[in-house]
Amino acid sequence: MSQLLLDRVADDVVAALETGLAPAGEHSRLYEDLGLDSLMLMQLVHLLQERRPALGELPLDDLAHHLADVGALTALLRTTTATAATAGAGAGAGAGAGVGVGGTLPERAA
Repeated sequence: MSQLLLDRVADDVVAALETGLAPAGEHSRLYEDLGLDSLMLMQLVHLLQERRPALGELPLDDLAHHLADVGALTALLRTTTATAATAGAGAGAGAGAGVGVGGTLPERAA
């Protein structure tokens, strides 16, 4: 996992929390360790989409139920970005519309 991407996602998580907590780490659990709630999740998704437009629309319900920690979120964003880039390349140079992102998310770690 890219340390730079992990650090940026961790910074985004802490920014969405607005609690002044120390930076999150790869294994910081979003709900249990960081206290993420539904409003904070919506803020986090908005922040991630704003800072990374290539992601397209992130599935809020899936994120709420399948992400265990910052590392899992980072892995999802990496996969989603790669999928969007591949789909965009396959759409052709003349396509003016943005690429939607779909697919299944990794299961939440036990």
